[in-house]
Amino acid sequence: MLGLPTEGQIGDSRRISSVVAPAPSVSIDATINDVIALGIVNHPVAVLGPEGVLLGALQLTARGLPPDTPVERAMIPAPGTIRPDMRIDAVAVQLQKDQVDHVFVTTVAGVLLGLIVTNDLHV
Repeated sequence: MLGLPTEGQIGDSRRISSVVAPAPSVSIDATINDVIALGIVNHPVAVLGPEGVLLGALQLTARGLPPDTPVERAMIPAPGTIRPDMRIDAVAVQLQKDQVDHVFVTTVAGVLLGLIVTNDLHV
């Protein structure tokens, strides 16, 4: 479980925190070579700063850049995120509306908790 129990009438099993998956990640001082070293990934790679704060995301196409390219130059800064206490069904609807198949999950302080992929949501 992530953090304190939630309140209200929605059980914790219907919240995003119950289905969040680990997200591939590299530090802000990494290079594209470090991203390649992660192996096969199917979704964007999180770029983390100190304390595990999510600073950006690298699209899969970034692997085609020269290996010595700093990820800070290639990342998309400040990717969209959600909080772990959101309802699974609400997140599924929002992702469909936004036409995206994934979203990072962070704390209020921006610390990365993981990744949600629409195919993993069972609503």
